[in-house]
Amino acid sequence: MIFAAKTTASGLIALLVAFTFNLDQPQWALLTVFIVAQRQSGLVLAKSFYRIIGTLIGAAAALLFVALFAQERVLFLGALALWVGLCTFGSQFARNFAAYAFVLCGYTVAIVGIPAALDVGNAFYIATARVTEISLGIIVTATVSGVVRPSALSAELRQAVADAHLWLADFVLAVIGERDAVMLRTKLISQAILIENLRASAVFEDREIRDRNGALRQFDIALLDVVGAAQVLGERLELLRQVTERVAAGVSEALADAAATVGAWRAGTIGADALRAGLLAAAGRSSLSRLQDFFAALVLYAEAHEGWVSRRVPAPGHVRLAHANDGVLALWTGVRATLAVVIVSTFWILADWPHGSTAAILAAVATARLTTMGHAVPVSIAATLIFGLATLPAFIIVEVVLPLVWGFEMFALIVTPAIFCCALLMASKKVEVQLLGFLSGLLFASVGLFQNRMVYDPIGLLNTAMAAVFAAGTAFVLWSIVAPDTPEAARRRFLRVAHRALAEVGAAHPRIGMAEFETTMIEALEQLRAHLRPDRQEDAAVLEKGIALLGAGREVIRQRGEPGSAAVNGLALAADRQLGRFRDAA
Repeated sequence: MIFAAKTTASGLIALLVAFTFNLDQPQWALLTVFIVAQRQSGLVLAKSFYRIIGTLIGAAAALLFVALFAQERVLFLGALALWVGLCTFGSQFARNFAAYAFVLCGYTVAIVGIPAALDVGNAFYIATARVTEISLGIIVTATVSGVVRPSALSAELRQAVADAHLWLADFVLAVIGERDAVMLRTKLISQAILIENLRASAVFEDREIRDRNGALRQFDIALLDVVGAAQVLGERLELLRQVTERVAAGVSEALADAAATVGAWRAGTIGADALRAGLLAAAGRSSLSRLQDFFAALVLYAEAHEGWVSRRVPAPGHVRLAHANDGVLALWTGVRATLAVVIVSTFWILADWPHGSTAAILAAVATARLTTMGHAVPVSIAATLIFGLATLPAFIIVEVVLPLVWGFEMFALIVTPAIFCCALLMASKKVEVQLLGFLSGLLFASVGLFQNRMVYDPIGLLNTAMAAVFAAGTAFVLWSIVAPDTPEAARRRFLRVAHRALAEVGAAHPRIGMAEFETTMIEALEQLRAHLRPDRQEDAAVLEKGIALLGAGREVIRQRGEPGSAAVNGLALAADRQLGRFRDAA
């Protein structure tokens, strides 16, 4: 309710300011409110920051295209399509809201450039007006979110770290006790990605998070290091079971002693120093090097966690992370976005559709936004249906009720329920309901064409709604037939990322270290897991073989003190065999 009320207030304030200063198209301010609105103020600030950057760059590019190709619509629309595709391609290589900035660079060119090309004499005025309206929506939303009952993202981040700590302790106990730890390991992988995403946004709202950014990254890397070391240890213990029916007595005693120490650490009765001493004593009972590596990784994690909890600011240092970027995926994403603009623009030219410009703009927006939302096919289907079904209530409000009222007070009384209902749906914890509210809000802001002096055009409203349906439908068709994002495609994508990462760690002069390799593989595993069903045995086997690749690469890095040594070359061959097993399973 609070989020819905804040979003509604932001929308009304943005419209009031736009009406007061007689801005050209105030609906863009309302549209921006829906796009930027988030439950946590840190997310609003992060999204707003990158949206402003993307908007400014996109507006500048739009003016450049208008200056170069305003007299030749085919060249202009071709350049526009290539720009949208290029920015969509770039969004696949960025993360969090930095990816969103690339998306904004893309479709802002359409928002600014197409109207400017249709009215070249006022091109600069149109660009300035769009930037002003979008910036107004951003500023109002960020101000209301930060002043009225702000919901701090830092609290959610700290809770995520606390949950990860408990799950990791349970995971370690399961590994040491030789119990099934698959579910806990999967939860930890997802939680590590969540913590990194929250950290990237929380730095915008919390100075302490900014100051201790390095400590949080060290915590995340240490957590992933424990997961990787546990994978290698589990494989070695499995080999010992195959050689003997029971694990060697020394290893069993070491595991039993370690379990007692870790249990006390989990309960909070001992700290990192006592954990180190206890695990050091346990490690002395066995000569198994992988067990000692696992204990060492756990101690480093405990120290990183204590550093985070104690709120110590770490010494300045650069913690390098990497991402599971896939050039093939990015290329196909850019191709789909380019094709969407080309197809809709071609239809606009051939049919001489008066509202074809709106369809071209919405096609650029739809395909670009789908890049950052995931599961593009279901989302585009939902968008097509919602745009179609929401047209009737929007028509009644805008074309039937609003002409009967006078003054901003009566205007606000009519539009407030619609904005509030959309925002209330966006506040739901269910992704499907959030999507329903978000898309309904976008349609309402688009077809409303709210201005200081309203011009009511029922035919224009229906054409705008048709353009939205056409754009969403085009996106659905393209995402369904052009390199669709299927489970098989996800497996091939993971295979490409894993092959590249293993090649980099196994090279004569390795280009990445442990942190970069682990973060790349963990992110790739999380992307793979999103396309697998845990209740299917074959999918579970694929995920296990993927995790085995993490352990294989970790062993290569661990032993590569002499890159040309036979041991490292042998481990690299073993990693290649693991890659072949994953390829066979996939």
